[in-house]
Amino acid sequence: MRKIFEGVCTALVTPWKNNKVDFDGLKKLIEININEGADAICILGTTGESCCVSQNEREQIIRYSKKIISKRCKLIVGTGNNNFETAYYNTKMAKRLGADGALVVTPYYNKTTQAGLVKYYEKLSEIKLPLIVYNVPSRTGLMVEESTIKTLLKNEYIYGLKESTADINRIINLCKICKNKIAIYSGEDKLNFIFYTLGASGCISVASNFICKKVKEIYVDARSQKIKKANNKQTKINAINDVLFCETNPIPVKYILARLGYIKNEVRLPLIPLSKSGEKRVEKVVAKILKDVSQKL
Repeated sequence: MRKIFEGVCTALVTPWKNNKVDFDGLKKLIEININEGADAICILGTTGESCCVSQNEREQIIRYSKKIISKRCKLIVGTGNNNFETAYYNTKMAKRLGADGALVVTPYYNKTTQAGLVKYYEKLSEIKLPLIVYNVPSRTGLMVEESTIKTLLKNEYIYGLKESTADINRIINLCKICKNKIAIYSGEDKLNFIFYTLGASGCISVASNFICKKVKEIYVDARSQKIKKANNKQTKINAINDVLFCETNPIPVKYILARLGYIKNEVRLPLIPLSKSGEKRVEKVVAKILKDVSQKL
């Protein structure tokens, strides 16, 4: 089976400080995640505000992350774009700078056909870097159909699928389609346990930015057939998963990371910091998080 990693991949935020990349904060987050058992780190994805990063910043972030990670876990770079030439350039850059693979979101806004999707990934595969197809229709307005996944499986550089939907029937079908061929990863933190029981190879997680150890424990228990134990642990963090998406990701997770003292609470426009009502929701779970991770402050 083709796969870039098994286990937990953190969809890392991009920390800002006075609207510039906070490299000290980036290093801190990478170290925390590696120490807590991250099998991979994905930079410059949705959670990393990739749409708001300049090409110069992109190159700096990849170079720096590669240096800090230093082969301790896999490095995956978000490279997708609705401008194909930009996606191609980003993917070539990721390969040149030593990434282990690319997370490639479907083209957004353009809303291409399924045949166009296949062509999009076929052309990117010419770069010969392992690719993870990223299906997130809530953001892109485009669903990768099951028949399209079957077609993409024939491409030797398609190594995985990140599925960010909550359609259980679809997830069941996709796990069957991808079984023993490519990895399928949960892109919905609240459904990680369900994905694992259906045969998924891991998750690409927002929550693991600050509770990577807990997210990893659920994966390990599920893969060890400790189903009840894994389910109980998933249930315990579902309140956290809920608040992480009370407003647009990564707004809530950046608020939490700032409360933990890791980074500044900054996002780039068009995103804005968490609203007061959002803060009230998040603060209900922040106290417990602070207690659990106090030893790292």
